[in-house]
Amino acid sequence: MSGPKADYPISLTEAERKNLEHLVRAHKSGQRQVMRAQILLNANAHPEWSNQQIAKLARTSDRIVRKWRERWVSAHSIADAPRSGAPRRFSPSRPCASYGHGVQFATAERGAADSLESCRASSADGSQHARAKSSL
Repeated sequence: MSGPKADYPISLTEAERKNLEHLVRAHKSGQRQVMRAQILLNANAHPEWSNQQIAKLARTSDRIVRKWRERWVSAHSIADAPRSGAPRRFSPSRPCASYGHGVQFATAERGAADSLESCRASSADGSQHARAKSSL
């Protein structure tokens, strides 16, 4: 499977190569980071390979291979680019906030459903406790 010659040739220093290999072997590495590192390591090891050949080995598309080759050449980074849009208004460390009338808002992105459920449970316990006190 041949294709056009890559627009962004990858040449890694020994330290960069070792860092990327360590990232690929680490058990706690995110899969996106591992895939990006594999793309760069294969592009460095096989400069004659096309983007399609590297994509087949990394089980991704040649568009992704082109993107990360270009990003490495321009920024020497496999980190995500900054996101556009307004910054978060709530800290992800606060699990939930109550704004009167029993309405609960989960502020963390991950586990929002769990946070919301725990907020509902705690507000239900609180309302039952308040009802028990008022009946006394």
